[in-house]
Amino acid sequence: MAITKDVGVQDICVKTVTINLADVTSGADVSAIDLPNNSVVLSGSLYTTEAWNSTTSDVLSVGDTTTYNRYLSAGNIRALAALVPLVPTGIVQPTSGLTVRWVSGGGSPTTGKVRLVVTYVVLGKAEYTYES
Repeated sequence: MAITKDVGVQDICVKTVTINLADVTSGADVSAIDLPNNSVVLSGSLYTTEAWNSTTSDVLSVGDTTTYNRYLSAGNIRALAALVPLVPTGIVQPTSGLTVRWVSGGGSPTTGKVRLVVTYVVLGKAEYTYES
């Protein structure tokens, strides 16, 4: 029995968003990036562009409306230039996008900014075809 090859070729898509301290509330899920239906996250990361200054810690989880930490659970974003990779799961996005949940380590933070970058493909979509 032979495998039926799919001649459709997809481009990898990239979305980026900057998340500021003023955009989030500790412990609350916030919509961060919209993705098309049938998207599969291939990779991604958080990169801190302005240090976060809660009393003891600053962590961010990345997920979706079904599972708040599907791609990252409590990644440490506190230090300037912190680079935290997402963990792709192979899950076909059950909803239209990704959420983030910031958790403060206390105090009254005044600074913090992180960039979220996500690469993904959309199943069933092809930009062109290739046959050998």
